[in-house]
Amino acid sequence: MDLIKLKKIEYRSYNIVVEDFKNNIIYDGSQLSSQYIANNYNVLGNSILVFRGGMSLSPAEMIDIKDIQRESHLAEILISSDDSLHVIIEEFDIQPPNLEIEYYRLRLLTLLILEQLNLKGIKIQRKGTDIYIGEKKLNVAIASVGVTNSKIHFGLNVGNSGFPQHVNAIGLLELEFKDNQLKEWIISVVKQYIDEVQMVKEDVSKTKSI
Repeated sequence: MDLIKLKKIEYRSYNIVVEDFKNNIIYDGSQLSSQYIANNYNVLGNSILVFRGGMSLSPAEMIDIKDIQRESHLAEILISSDDSLHVIIEEFDIQPPNLEIEYYRLRLLTLLILEQLNLKGIKIQRKGTDIYIGEKKLNVAIASVGVTNSKIHFGLNVGNSGFPQHVNAIGLLELEFKDNQLKEWIISVVKQYIDEVQMVKEDVSKTKSI
């Protein structure tokens, strides 16, 4: 791992690790393994990894049981793209890890991205944590938990190629996003997410019990 090309940002109670987008790292599900960011980037604690690259997951590499049951007969590779933005969130602040809370946080991240798309005047629809532009899907998203940690993967299509034949999808570059602005844009969204999580903790600390 070439740490020289990494950008590490300490932001509130999180570390943000930003990979060089030229590295074209493929999301294959291994990034959801426990302490992936610690093991690969020497970062401990609550952390967020941002990288750019394709996606390729077979049913065996997926953790969404509903999608596996619904789509496994359609293709050998159910999730794929040639170019996507990826956010991997790994959190240790809820003990024991709580999958329901992590799905709330995943929805929070989804809504923050929707807010940014709305600011650009893009007409969108949300179905759970899935974002649609008309009938075209913009993202994939999942949450999971380990023994001591909680994980989120949020992948946003950038280009418009490499999708499974049964998926009607769209990428950010078709939505008036500029290629050279994607990195700073996704970092700003990640910081908003951290701000919101931190404000919830502050709300908890200031509130009397009843």
